[in-house]
Order: sequence, then C-alpha cells, then structure tokens
Amino acid sequence: MMKDARSVIFKAESLIPVIQEAMKNQCAVFLVKDHGLYMMSEKNKSDPNTGKVLTLSYAEGFNPDLVEFDDWYYELRDICGGDDFCETLVVTENVLQTVFIHNADLNVSFTPTQIWYRPVKR
Repeated sequence: MMKDARSVIFKAESLIPVIQEAMKNQCAVFLVKDHGLYMMSEKNKSDPNTGKVLTLSYAEGFNPDLVEFDDWYYELRDICGGDDFCETLVVTENVLQTVFIHNADLNVSFTPTQIWYRPVKR
C-alpha cells in the first residue's frame, strides 16, 4: 500500500452488477466523484422519468441517498480531494475480473497523485 494513502471500500454486492453491465455492453467502468463516490458502467440504463442511472455502486459510507451530506462530504474531500473527477477502468482489467470471479470487495486507495485498486477477498 502507498504511504499516506486513504482508502474506501466498494462492496461486491453492488459492484458486481456494475461490472456485469459493462461486460454486457462491452464498455468501461467509471469511478466518479461528484455527489458521492461511486462506480458505474460507461453505457448504462437510466430511469426514463428521472434520468438517474439505475446501476451504481457507491463506496461504503459515501452514498448521499443514505448518508447525510455533512457525514460524507468532508471525509470524502479529505480522502480524494475536493475536485470532481471521473476515472476510467477497462472492464477486462485483472482487478475487476477478480472482483467478479471471486465475489471480492474492492479497496480503492488515494494519494494526492495516484489511485490504486485492490480486490479484497472475503
């Protein structure tokens, strides 16, 4: 692990459907920080009434639908910075395939200059 890295966990139960959607659509998986921290398929289904993406995987503790703003926002800013971002992961990358095949959680670690992904077998 990187020195001074801060980490979050994506649970297999919510991440595997995102990986499956990306595999089905032959596209990438996005790691997105804006209103929360989540992963989603590059090509995805959304609610026709609201436009909200239907299959998302939020990092534990950073789903704004479940956690009050003041309880996630400042901690997330401390972990991965104040700017919004979108990182692209190829769905065939070993780390995502390990999550999918072994029903593993995903640890994502941040430093000011790097993001590391590590499957965590349960």
